Amino acid sequence: MRRSLLVVAVGITFLILLTWLGTLITSIVPHRTTAQEQTTHTGAYQVTLLVNPNPPLITRPAALSIQLLSSSTQQPITNARVTLQSDMAEMDMSTDKVDAHPQGDGTYLANLQFSMSGLWHVHVNISAPGTPPTSADFAVTTR
Repeated sequence: MRRSLLVVAVGITFLILLTWLGTLITSIVPHRTTAQEQTTHTGAYQVTLLVNPNPPLITRPAALSIQLLSSSTQQPITNARVTLQSDMAEMDMSTDKVDAHPQGDGTYLANLQFSMSGLWHVHVNISAPGTPPTSADFAVTTR
């Protein structure tokens, strides 16, 4: 009986030690935080992504704000359909497509839930009347 208890106690101690070591390693290894605001040009658009909070936490959805401007005139694009999808860089993980809701000033808002910590690629798909569909890619590091 004592031998069984000793084996269980050693096993539990090993698991606690392993958990502590994992926590220690993740706190020591530096996380590359991506910029809260990122801008790129694609097709006829200048696309800016704003991530809040930055870095996003996996415990709650992140608020992503997308601003669309015409590349040539810098005027807001208010009649586009914007969807977001993300893929994890290191693992085969992805999120469902999420529609971004227009705010009337060229800004579109969406909430996106990331399921794991790490580097994610956010794909912003844009379609507007009179222009061919296009997409922009951004990198977002989550915690």
